[in-house]
Amino acid sequence: MTPLSHISIVLVEPQSPGNIGAVARAMKNLGLSRLVLVNSQTELTPETSHRACGADDVVARSVRCATLREALKPFHLVVGTSSRSVPWISGVFRPSELADHLASLGEQEVALVFGPERTGLTNEHLDFCRLLVTIPTNPEFESMNLAHAVAIVAYELYQRSDARPVGRSPDLARTAELEELFDHLERCLLEIGFLDKDNPKRIMATLRQILSRAELEDRDVQILRGILRQWSWYAAHIKESQHQNTA
Repeated sequence: MTPLSHISIVLVEPQSPGNIGAVARAMKNLGLSRLVLVNSQTELTPETSHRACGADDVVARSVRCATLREALKPFHLVVGTSSRSVPWISGVFRPSELADHLASLGEQEVALVFGPERTGLTNEHLDFCRLLVTIPTNPEFESMNLAHAVAIVAYELYQRSDARPVGRSPDLARTAELEELFDHLERCLLEIGFLDKDNPKRIMATLRQILSRAELEDRDVQILRGILRQWSWYAAHIKESQHQNTA
């Protein structure tokens, strides 16, 4: 296992075959090898290989997924990249700061998510992200080439790739487990009438943000799921009692 083999670059809806190749080249330059393409808007072409310039193996091993939710299931930590302010994500880092933070976590499975070339990550994409990395740029010209953005973040990670965490590394819950927790919580809140059944996502978005900031570990999720199961049992018991009293 190489020092950065636990970190993946995730490209959401990439639009240029050349950019995919350029990203692969930047990754290989800086010790990254795991590339994920989400709902790619382009096929791989000779331009991809030309821009990869010797990093064709990174492209060849890339994983393709239809949705971001599917792509992020295996990861313990999801880091979004954006130049804009995202109010519900409190953990916002510059690339060097992110490198220090990730080094302190040990070998957790980390996804660094980059958005479509034209729009960047949308709010829907950022809902899956627990941290945010922002590259300081000229405020009069903030738009950055996708491969350049990947290279800047990857460079900082590479500089800290030999760092070792101090103390116990957290056993962060994977994204798949968090999504199951969020789904379970939504069902329970609908069951007791806390959420608007016609628009449950409005409050759920805030609850997702609160729980994501907690950086939940596996055991935390298991305890919360246990509470929700007991909650569902109790709610069903109360409903049954009410039904018997009115019968």
